[in-house]
Amino acid sequence: MTDVSHVFQYGASESNGSSTGQEQPQRSLGTGEVPLPRSSGQLDSPAEDRGGGWLTTRLVLVALTIILLGTAAGLLGALVLPKTYGARAEILYSISQDQQSGDPLRQDRQLSNQLVFLKSRNVLEPVAQKQGRQYDDLDKNISVTVLDNSEVIQVEADGPTKLAAMQTLQAVMDGYLTLIRQPSGATLNLDTQLADAHANTTQIQTRVQQLTTAVLAGTATQTALNDARTQLNASLDREKAIQAKIDDRKLNGQAGPDAQLLTPPYSLPDPVFPQPLIAAGTGALVGVLVVGAMAAVVARRRTRL
Repeated sequence: MTDVSHVFQYGASESNGSSTGQEQPQRSLGTGEVPLPRSSGQLDSPAEDRGGGWLTTRLVLVALTIILLGTAAGLLGALVLPKTYGARAEILYSISQDQQSGDPLRQDRQLSNQLVFLKSRNVLEPVAQKQGRQYDDLDKNISVTVLDNSEVIQVEADGPTKLAAMQTLQAVMDGYLTLIRQPSGATLNLDTQLADAHANTTQIQTRVQQLTTAVLAGTATQTALNDARTQLNASLDREKAIQAKIDDRKLNGQAGPDAQLLTPPYSLPDPVFPQPLIAAGTGALVGVLVVGAMAAVVARRRTRL
């Protein structure tokens, strides 16, 4: 009876302890008894926290290393790649009041036409032939822009050396200014009329002198001399009228655009390509993109786990 009563008492004590929810003191393990497993959350959390922090630090170091390597590669490329130098000049393209007509779009079109003309074959082809190059090759080395809210056109030329860039730009500027300053058809017509009128005036002046001498010598009549003087006055009046038309066209800007060299060609102090700061920034940007791709891959793997 004693053994049986002990068994029931032990079972009752376990039943009471589990039902009341009170923790029972841990009893010592006997021989051959297996300990109960502990909660996995209590053991794994610290290890996971320590591993995650170490992994995050490692990723940050790898990211910084990649960005620094990209920056260094950009700087190295800027030092190793062949340098391109530039030269710059500025043209003042004056638009007269008659040409403006209060229409901003018309002014923009006129300036845009000059940009196209500056890079046209009429301007660049002779320069390319002198340099033994193709037009398309030279066209890539010439850039033209209109400065903001102005009538100033900025022209730049690139070359392997500062001297080459200067020579190319000077040739382009000379060709452009020579072509743009050629008079229009109407101006040429007036110039021709003025030249003819001046030649006629010179002939009549010579005839008047001859008739004056002949009248004094009695070999010519006064009437002939008077007629010659009348013709001379008429020729002088015609010459003045034509000159007035030419002056009026110039005053109103109808004789052609008033394009003049505002800033003569000069060399830029630093190479236009490659630029160290831009190269370093590009390398750093590539590094950031690589780091971003790596971070995306790591985040996807964690999500799957």
